[in-house]
Amino acid sequence: MIITRTLLALLTLAAALVTTPPAHATGSGAGAGVYQLPDPNQALVFEGKGWGHGVGLCQWGARGRALAGQTGEQIVAAYYTGTTVQKAVAPETTIRVLIHPELKLNPDESGRITGQGGAWLVEMAGAPSIQAPAGAALEITPDGAAPGGGRFTVKDKAGTALGAGTLRAPLVLRPQEDGTRLVVGYKPAAQVSGRAGAFYDAFRGELIVSAREEGLETVNRLSLEDYLRGVVPSEMPASWPGEALKAQTLAARSYAVWQALGRSSQRFDVDDTDAFQVYREGNAEHPAVNQVVDATAGQVITHSGRVVQAYFFSTCGGWTENNESVWQSGQPLPYLRGIRDADPTGKPYDADSTLSSWSTGALTVAQLEQALNGHEATEIGRLISLDMTKRAPSGRLLSITVTGTAGTKTLRPDALMVRFNRAKPTGVSQLFSTNFDLKLVPATSLLQSQGGAPATPTAGPPPPTRTPSEQPVVIATPTPVRSALPLSPTAVPATPTPAFRLEMTQSTTARPDGPTNQFFSETGHNVGGAFLNFYRARGGLDIFGYPRTEEILENGRTVQYFQRGAFEYHTDRAGTPYEVQLALLGDTLTTPRRPFPTTAAFGSSADHVYFPETQHGLHFGFLTYWRERGALDVFGYPISEELTENGFTVQYFQRARFEYHPELPEPYKVSLGLLGDQLLQQRLWLR
Repeated sequence: MIITRTLLALLTLAAALVTTPPAHATGSGAGAGVYQLPDPNQALVFEGKGWGHGVGLCQWGARGRALAGQTGEQIVAAYYTGTTVQKAVAPETTIRVLIHPELKLNPDESGRITGQGGAWLVEMAGAPSIQAPAGAALEITPDGAAPGGGRFTVKDKAGTALGAGTLRAPLVLRPQEDGTRLVVGYKPAAQVSGRAGAFYDAFRGELIVSAREEGLETVNRLSLEDYLRGVVPSEMPASWPGEALKAQTLAARSYAVWQALGRSSQRFDVDDTDAFQVYREGNAEHPAVNQVVDATAGQVITHSGRVVQAYFFSTCGGWTENNESVWQSGQPLPYLRGIRDADPTGKPYDADSTLSSWSTGALTVAQLEQALNGHEATEIGRLISLDMTKRAPSGRLLSITVTGTAGTKTLRPDALMVRFNRAKPTGVSQLFSTNFDLKLVPATSLLQSQGGAPATPTAGPPPPTRTPSEQPVVIATPTPVRSALPLSPTAVPATPTPAFRLEMTQSTTARPDGPTNQFFSETGHNVGGAFLNFYRARGGLDIFGYPRTEEILENGRTVQYFQRGAFEYHTDRAGTPYEVQLALLGDTLTTPRRPFPTTAAFGSSADHVYFPETQHGLHFGFLTYWRERGALDVFGYPISEELTENGFTVQYFQRARFEYHPELPEPYKVSLGLLGDQLLQQRLWLR
């Protein structure tokens, strides 16, 4: 279930709902929602509605809407105001998932990854590839000479070494067959229900193991669609109605794509926890979910042509909320508007959830006071009163004013939730959302919740600085968890982290050649779909060279790098001649050198054209090449005059560099410069 980290800063202030807010309880001796608490032995109960932050898609509400006959698209339209669903992301697009952030190994320990179900490959830049059969294992051990990294050995089932080396660059573990799964033995993972010895640790796609200052980092790189096969059944029961699963799939895919916005310079797009959305890999997959993922491949939720921040949560109690009422900074998002989530009879769509409404059970004022005083952020001395009047239209609290003998503090409701849930008395249930109120009850109520004996709360750690972690949509019986290897008692001295990210350009598995895909063995990459159509229509190998990467998510778009450029897929132009465009690599690579000297305006002719937009001219062979190969639509405007570089005449355009090579035969005297390679080398993705 989605929560936020740094995203909290992006979300925010705005208009309230125009619906009537629910009524709230009246406190003792005060106005509605203000509670005077003079008696420390007074029993009280917190009563509330819903589970989660309340923004976006309500999962139990989606279930109720599906049972009422709504389609997945109708459910999405209800929870994300003014949005549409469109096929705008290439299904082959990959995503990078952090599955283990920092494995530290003691001298007598090793980390182990086993390949099951098929053959696989171990690759590292500057070292020979190691072919591994099914059942073979990669073992990583500490290296005294390089304490921040380690040594690795690949062994077959019988224990025979197939290859070894020092982890001086990222290791890429790449399946060679569709059925191959990579089992990460050092990852803490829950046991798969009904399958003895099986854990949620068997991954599709590639694993990238890198030495970092904090320890070994493990990232799973796989197709976006395969990622969703492990996300959707982890976030919503696979037994739920198919249209609810469709809405969840569309939300999860959109959220993953949106998360990749601006993360191309980082090592991963999401992690596998509820800090983003829960991903439980191959062993979590379910046929019903796989069918929905396949049927909606590439479809995302968009608003004004952009993929939305598709937040979702468990239970809303009949109301969702505006984003700015929950995360109170920045500007409102037009598609994250709160709604009254009820059917025409007024019944909440999530009424079947046991947490549509809930109660904590009774505790005393003294116990609440002790919980608050367990941390300096909520410390108030002797508790005197609570002011719980500041609410959003859905009923969710905006702030809580706490008064005690040590003064008055205004708390964020989620901060109070964290403090309460970590320090509540035994027998008292947690707060599940910020939509709650207080009710004074007889002392006999303590018998039901605490057995009549006031419990002593224990102080927990400080509240986190982000929204409290959401829980799974269904309360499940805890399953055994396989522990990770014990961590070293002291930090391991760090080895400088390799700056190269050569795994981005290393070869990958060939997909079948056909009308929608072509594999280039020269560089080991596929080109498919709309990118392949553009590649073939605009000159192919002669113009763009070989592909250097697979399709990746970069700055919110699907991108693929070639020797001479980069293709971008523009969702707002889907279905038009401009859905695929060359990236502005000319602009990007010449930024430190611009502005180039301009030329005086002149009259255009058959051999000379002046562009007032950039104040540059285009002449003779370069002009002919520009016109014949796509002109403005493909290359953009010239941004320099003709220059001499490395003994050749060149000219820069927004999306390319033209080069004149008199030594080449006539069709190739004018060629595109290797701007794609140049940028990848600057990024250290290519040597």
